[in-house]
Amino acid sequence: MPIIVNTNVTALKTQASLNSATSTLEQSLERMSTGLKINKAGDDAAGLYVATGLNTQIRGSKVAQDNVETGNNVLSIMEGDLDVILDNLNRIRDLSVQAANSVYSEDAMTAMSDEVKQRLAEINRVSEASNFNGLKLLNGDPASKLSTQGLRLQVGANADEAGNCIKIEPEFFAKLNSSTLGAKMDNVGNIVDEAGTGITVADGLSGKDMANVDAAFSSASAAAQYINMLDAAINDISNKKATIGATMNRLDAAAASLTTTIENNTAAKSTIMDADIAEESAEYTKAQILQQTSSALLVQANALPQIAINLVQG
Repeated sequence: MPIIVNTNVTALKTQASLNSATSTLEQSLERMSTGLKINKAGDDAAGLYVATGLNTQIRGSKVAQDNVETGNNVLSIMEGDLDVILDNLNRIRDLSVQAANSVYSEDAMTAMSDEVKQRLAEINRVSEASNFNGLKLLNGDPASKLSTQGLRLQVGANADEAGNCIKIEPEFFAKLNSSTLGAKMDNVGNIVDEAGTGITVADGLSGKDMANVDAAFSSASAAAQYINMLDAAINDISNKKATIGATMNRLDAAAASLTTTIENNTAAKSTIMDADIAEESAEYTKAQILQQTSSALLVQANALPQIAINLVQG
């Protein structure tokens, strides 16, 4: 082996080993301090690309979970208001059944009619007051988005409507008050069945000119006929509550699916991004030993050219 002064190849090789050990040591320190295997694109460009996409899906799915909860809140408010309306309808029906028994005086029938009017007024008030975040739920306002577009719930992280959206049609938000319950309505609350005008009037008892509740409580037989109208109104409420229940169950299923999606995507992201601390600790110890060894040997390698001085002096 030649003795060279200008170029110390041994020192260069030892220095390269020292640099490599130092780089590995710094990388292990960074990974252990951040807990991440990929801290910059240079660590694993392809892995970072995949992990970024997974993170986007995770964030979108979490927002979709909030959307599902909001949707359930809307339907819960609507169901609660429908329960209030149903309670009033059942009380009106009770009074109608009572009035159908022809043992009451005219004053008693008038008293029952007055309570029915108050109950109907309360149904109308609840219909107007029912809202979520300014969206009217039961009054069928033609200018409302619910009446024209229905309710669209984004329950997925992506744009594809078929796989990421649950819709409730506009007809579901038709006007629901004493003038429409039991009558056939379109999606903006217009009566399309001329034979049915809701429970505010007693149509069919003595013609359309008897357009008030008093007609229903004018006689026992009229009160008995009013029961049929109330049954139709109660059926409307029951159908709407059934739709709400089915939709809420579907939303619960969507929430469970989102939870699974988030868990799986998070696990996949963790596999790509998260550092194995035990492995990195072993790499750190190994790199530390190599760094110390290379540092000590570099001193020896740098001293090799001094042999040439001995030769010259000799």
